[in-house]
Amino acid sequence: MSRFQDAEPILAAAERWKQRCLVGEKSLFANRPLWTGPIFQEVRKVHAEAQSVDDVRSGLERASADAKCLRSEMVWVYRLIQHRKNMGPAKKREDIGYWWKRSGRAFEEDHALLSDTLLGAGVVHAGQGYHMRVRTEILFFADRMAKWSSLERNNRESLLESPWDFASWLDDTEFAQGSMFRHAMLFLLFPEKFEPIVSGGHKKKIIRLGDTHAGDDDRPRVAIDKSILDIRRALEAVSDDREVHFYHPPYREFWDDEKADSWFRDRFGNRDWWLMNMNVSGERMWPGVVEDGIASIGWDNVSDLRRSSDEIKQDLVGRGFGENPSNRVRFLRDFANGMEVGDLVIATRKGGSYLLGWGRITGEYRYDPGASGFRVHTRAVEWHPCKQEMPLQPYWGGDWAKKRLTGFSRYRHWARLYLWLIGHPVPLPNGEGAHPESDGYTSTEACKDLFIPCRDFERFLHLMRTRRNLILQGPPGTGKTFMAHRIAWCLIERKDSAPIEMVQFHQSYAYEDFVQGYRPTESGGFKLRDGVFHRFCERARRDPEIPHVFIIDEINRGNLSRIFGELLMLIEADKRSEEYAVSLTYADPSDERFYIPDNVYILGMMNTADRSLALVDYALRRRFAFATLNPAYGTEHGKKAFRDFLEGQGVTGELVTRIIERMAELNEEIANDPELGRGFRVGHSYFVPTDKDATRDETWYQAVVDTQIEPLLAEYWFDSQEKIDSALDRLKENSKPNDGG
Repeated sequence: MSRFQDAEPILAAAERWKQRCLVGEKSLFANRPLWTGPIFQEVRKVHAEAQSVDDVRSGLERASADAKCLRSEMVWVYRLIQHRKNMGPAKKREDIGYWWKRSGRAFEEDHALLSDTLLGAGVVHAGQGYHMRVRTEILFFADRMAKWSSLERNNRESLLESPWDFASWLDDTEFAQGSMFRHAMLFLLFPEKFEPIVSGGHKKKIIRLGDTHAGDDDRPRVAIDKSILDIRRALEAVSDDREVHFYHPPYREFWDDEKADSWFRDRFGNRDWWLMNMNVSGERMWPGVVEDGIASIGWDNVSDLRRSSDEIKQDLVGRGFGENPSNRVRFLRDFANGMEVGDLVIATRKGGSYLLGWGRITGEYRYDPGASGFRVHTRAVEWHPCKQEMPLQPYWGGDWAKKRLTGFSRYRHWARLYLWLIGHPVPLPNGEGAHPESDGYTSTEACKDLFIPCRDFERFLHLMRTRRNLILQGPPGTGKTFMAHRIAWCLIERKDSAPIEMVQFHQSYAYEDFVQGYRPTESGGFKLRDGVFHRFCERARRDPEIPHVFIIDEINRGNLSRIFGELLMLIEADKRSEEYAVSLTYADPSDERFYIPDNVYILGMMNTADRSLALVDYALRRRFAFATLNPAYGTEHGKKAFRDFLEGQGVTGELVTRIIERMAELNEEIANDPELGRGFRVGHSYFVPTDKDATRDETWYQAVVDTQIEPLLAEYWFDSQEKIDSALDRLKENSKPNDGG
């Protein structure tokens, strides 16, 4: 989504404007109706009849006091999005207040919506064009608002609930053509769908990432906005950054040729680029071509490709490839004669669905009729494979992605994006290099041990990467600790305990344990000592290239405000820098101020069946993303994965069926109990055998029920022994422990 942290102040103000003005038709700065049809018609008439800025001034001088005040509030909306470098808070306030003051009414310059903090919080470097277009943009604004006022209330409510319908309605006027404010207004009202971009030309450049012909057509602006949202979601799915901002590196370098060409040429020169699709056989072919240092075109039943086009064509026609196999002739000839030593190639497979790596051609075409398979037609290549193949969204490519070999030089913006995805040491414009080498622990490996769909795990991982703070919540026995370590290893990209720290909160846990405090010494005095999180942050700061994961078990059991103290602000994803460093409570004034480095991730765990569960502080809730884990018995994927796991551990199919069915029934009863609920269900981990379990038979099953499930039910239904007995009887029905014979 495009609602990045820096925009929160202006978006909160925009929400107030929407509710008070667009819905309530009231003034933003005064307690009276103002955003009404007749007043908008008056403002519209002044701007429609004006041929110059002087004409606007003359018209507004003659206008009513309401029209002057409304014009001021419209300017407030217009200026809200502008970055302070384009127009500072004082100048904005002066511009907003000019016509209000000339209305004869008092202008509250100390109004909260006119503060330096808010007026200085704009996020768009709109440029001189935005500043100079006020007359025509206010005409567009007034025209739409006059029409807005004429709509029935239910129609207005419907439009405000449908971003795409509202955008289409907004564009339905001659004055919308070329409007920059149109883009600003949509972002202010619907930041989840629209970008903080006011240049239509820039948007057309961005959508080249989703359409090879984009930028040359006249598609409706709403269609362009939808394409950009698709591109944003695709980038967010693979991005390690907290937020995807199309004006920040590396994203700007994907679409803005002026920003990207110099670093791209410095790294790769002006050589031609080629895209090779390894097709369905790519899974088998790719490891072999990387190992041999070659590129292969396949087609081992066709002879030397250095022949003329006509000869190759006749060969293909004779083999049943139609009367005019011109496309096949072209890519076969390109492989042998078009590609040159020094050219660069990007490898994909399965119709461009997966990105495999990139390479540089180091040798001429070779034909070896005595070789087998993909080694008949080859070029020597120095490959740089992905650490793991990268899935590409279907809208990241055109028809060329399905071709065997395509000249790719005209799609340099795609090449830049692909190289960034591969994660090799391409020097990005901000001077950063690639991710450090690792032992390659991946989400694919992690998912082998879990009972949830891999897409869910990828979503948890994405939340962790973007928000920096995640809480895994769920009933007891759903594998929260197990999951936490796999998330951490995926972030670190290897199984390594060094960058991981784990603590457990409890009622006595305090700021002094966590951050810093005085501790007794052997001599009877006290000494200021750093807490576990303070020390962890210092470790992370010394190794900034490696993610460090701080795991907190039972995060809900501690007094969170007391434990975190001033760190409640510093843990926010956009406060991870020296810019937000603070003096700690016990620190000496001369001590260096403290901040949380950007490579620190906080992963909490919360048991939803904890009867002592305190409501998690709202200030903490909004700083963490939440992911819920459920018992495996409750989903089709979970049941199948759990069955496969248990049977692989030697548990009989009949016993596995009984565990899944009876625990599902028990969980349904617990979930429907008004005193308990879904958060008290029983997880699958109780029935995950350990190395100490010598057998996985009826005796093992009954031992789990007797020693783990029964005490849990006794806690749940402490006032109803009848419920406990009934549940245990159903679990043990037809179950007989082995007699050892």
